Amino acid sequence: MADEKTEAVGAPEKSGRGLSIVVVAALMLGEGVGVYFLANMLSPPPVSAQAADSEGDDSAKKADLAEIELAECRPSNRMAGRFITYHIRVLGLVDAARLDEIKSLAQARRARLEDAVNVVIRSADPKHLDEPKLGTIRRRLKYEFDRIFGDEDVIEEVVIPQLLQSRPGV
Repeated sequence: MADEKTEAVGAPEKSGRGLSIVVVAALMLGEGVGVYFLANMLSPPPVSAQAADSEGDDSAKKADLAEIELAECRPSNRMAGRFITYHIRVLGLVDAARLDEIKSLAQARRARLEDAVNVVIRSADPKHLDEPKLGTIRRRLKYEFDRIFGDEDVIEEVVIPQLLQSRPGV
């Protein structure tokens, strides 16, 4: 008799556990389906997008720019654990209408511009000097030049046409 009671008590417990798993799974499935349909009903339909034609603006803007030499110097860098000397030329793209004004301003501040180039190259991480487009160096130089000129609109873009590196004795 005692064995029958334990069997009777144990059997519903097993089926109750299986039933609760089925009920929880059904509730989760119902919730997932409900969220899916609710999200589809509340979200707006997709809209086709067309690319903006900005090429005309950029080419017109670039046509009005003139190059001006800002610095040419030979800074060194020891950040990689070895001494490397760089020969760098830095140009700036400026508004063609203000070319003469900016040339005279750059000539008056030539020493500060070259010093800024020296500081940026000397403090640069070697991985920044090995970037294909020198993006980090260009951004840092633009920031320094804007600070020296006192206006963010003087230099539109920094151009580095020459950056040669050499070790001493080579």
